[in-house]
Amino acid sequence: MVVGAGQSAAEVTAFLHESFPESEVCAVFSRYGYSPADDSPFANRVFDPNAVDEFYSAPEDVRAMVLGYHSNTNYSVVDSELINDLYAKLYREQVLNRQRLRFFNVSRVVDLTVSEDSATVTIESLSTGEKTRLDADVVVYCTGYRPADPATLLGPLAEHCRRDPSGRVRIGRDHRVVTTPEVRAGIYLQGGGTEHSHGLSASLLSTTAVRAGEILESLTRGVVLAAEN
Repeated sequence: MVVGAGQSAAEVTAFLHESFPESEVCAVFSRYGYSPADDSPFANRVFDPNAVDEFYSAPEDVRAMVLGYHSNTNYSVVDSELINDLYAKLYREQVLNRQRLRFFNVSRVVDLTVSEDSATVTIESLSTGEKTRLDADVVVYCTGYRPADPATLLGPLAEHCRRDPSGRVRIGRDHRVVTTPEVRAGIYLQGGGTEHSHGLSASLLSTTAVRAGEILESLTRGVVLAAEN
């Protein structure tokens, strides 16, 4: 059983279905179906390096608006090719009356009891309230996560990190944490915890090289200034 409706959930569902041909694979999610990722050319411009400059300098309400508008480029979405592949498998099994792939949409897991070698899962339909109990060998949760506060990794230094009005760590355009004057060393964040300041591309591997270059430039600039002083 796989719980979730994002890319990871769909990939795990497809993997289990292919790897265990004698097993039934169930997918549970609150949506009506998987939503396709927006990978259109215009939407993908939100990941361009220049878009980071525009996002960083925008007012807070505009940043929130952009994140909301384009969250479907990266969050809770699935590649169209994989969606079509899973649907084709489902349709074929229904036609052959040999259904191994089951989807519990508009549903949620309301109870989970784990025994030594299996789990009993209760699934509730959000539209009807009907409950279904299933025994599962494995339950995989692909329900996402909430980014942690990066300052929690800094121990006593955390109290020297500046915060914005929403309580989030303030980050400079060069990915350096804004700190009190007592901290002279630079603390840089490579992706994690910077989406609120640098936009949707902040955590993507595809922009790691760009971020690394910006951090390197900031570091070398600091070394030069220190040498001059």
